[in-house]
Amino acid sequence: MSDMGDPYATPTDRRPFSLIQAVASGVFLLLVVTGLLFWFVIRVEVNPDKLLVYVNKTGKRLPAALTDEFGDQVVLYPELVSRIAAATGESEDAVRVGYKGIRYRVLGEGRYFPNPYSIKPVTLDATIIQQDEMGVLIRKFGKPLPYPKTVATEPDERGPQAEILTPAKHYVNLLAYDVQRFKAARISEGHVGVVTLLSGDDPKTKNTYTVQPGEKGVQSETVPPGLEYYNPYLKQIEIVDVRSHKYDMLGADAIQFPSSDSFTIAIEGTIEWALRPEHVARVTVEYGNESDILNKIILPNARSISRIQGSKLSAREFISGKTRTAFQDLLLQELRRECWSQGIDIKSALVRDIKPPAEIASLISQREQADQEIERSTNQMEEARSESLLVEQQELQKQNGALGDARREVVTTVQQAKQRKVISVTQAQRELEVARLELEAAEKLAMAIRATGQAEANVILFNYSARAEPLKRAVAAFGDGTTYAQQFFLKKTAPSIRSVLSNTDGPFAEVFKQLQTFKTTSPKGGAE
Repeated sequence: MSDMGDPYATPTDRRPFSLIQAVASGVFLLLVVTGLLFWFVIRVEVNPDKLLVYVNKTGKRLPAALTDEFGDQVVLYPELVSRIAAATGESEDAVRVGYKGIRYRVLGEGRYFPNPYSIKPVTLDATIIQQDEMGVLIRKFGKPLPYPKTVATEPDERGPQAEILTPAKHYVNLLAYDVQRFKAARISEGHVGVVTLLSGDDPKTKNTYTVQPGEKGVQSETVPPGLEYYNPYLKQIEIVDVRSHKYDMLGADAIQFPSSDSFTIAIEGTIEWALRPEHVARVTVEYGNESDILNKIILPNARSISRIQGSKLSAREFISGKTRTAFQDLLLQELRRECWSQGIDIKSALVRDIKPPAEIASLISQREQADQEIERSTNQMEEARSESLLVEQQELQKQNGALGDARREVVTTVQQAKQRKVISVTQAQRELEVARLELEAAEKLAMAIRATGQAEANVILFNYSARAEPLKRAVAAFGDGTTYAQQFFLKKTAPSIRSVLSNTDGPFAEVFKQLQTFKTTSPKGGAE
């Protein structure tokens, strides 16, 4: 179609175009095929909870110089890679890639494109340890464990590792390790765990039931209640009950012994006991479990003490309640003392029943009943006496109460009278004090008035004295008062008379003028 459309095109013009197009198409097709190959064949998707391990299918083998030491190893673990690199002079990265075997490192979630010719990708599940379990890694590579080790403590030792996998998700190379799962030790309340180390230092002190921390053997320290995770290859935990235990000695298990009068006595009772917490490990190793402790320590001591103490009493004495109580207290005291040093705490030793021989049981019972009847009568008499004393005390208490009330009333009245007396005396003293103060004020006021009057009188007296003194002297000068009075009168009247006589204008002169006028105007005969 293109040739017919272009009449000027030549064959030489069309061939280069076709070759280029073919090459480009080939390259494109190769890229597409390569991309599809990588994406659908080579591509490895690692999802969550998965991991990827590379296995080198091609490469070198372990050098002959290391074959005797490491044997036929298939895992390229770090210690082996370091030794190969040191022996050959290659880098550690080159050893990991260039030698056949399982690569040690794991790859987590993601997308990977390994070389399909030299690498085999292996997808593994992640190791998930549940809450109530633990995991122990069993190393498949390395040197065999030397005797007597039970766990691998060196990085190039084969076997169980000391570290454990706790509850979680772990990415473990399962081509290089096995994972063994164990249930965690669930120690309930009232229990402890006795630990025995299977691997550790040899004990410094030999022939002991427990050893020091870190030494191989039973540890003195116990594990408290809870969920304990541990390595079963490294240690063992035995759960021991430290709560109180009861053992009933009934029927065939009753303690039998002869009395002092050769009668066989059977005692039924109950013993309550518990392990001392600080001696749990030693007692467990020395004696065994709960049944062993009971049969080896508690019951032999209880029987021995009962026989020794019981042989001191007669059969009749075991019927008495007081003797039974005393025997029970003595049994508890002695049994507690004997067992305490052996790590056992005796809580109680209760004697439930004491069975004397049948041939004397009825006689002793009758006598005991008579004694009990006498004791009951005596108790009744004591109760009656106590009741009479109680009634007497109640009446006396009532009498004392009435007397006390009367005394309280008298005391109250007296106290009230005393209080009123005190109030009255206080008020009278206050009024007396007020009156005394008023009297003192009046006296002081009177004294002030008297002093003022006396002062005024003295002033007047002094004034008159001052005025009388010159008069007194003047009178004394004339000899007597009459002479002075005449002189004083004349001295006072003389100027007035002179004035009257010399003044024609005054009233006294008018009198004389009238007399003169009267003389002039009168008849002659009248004048005469």
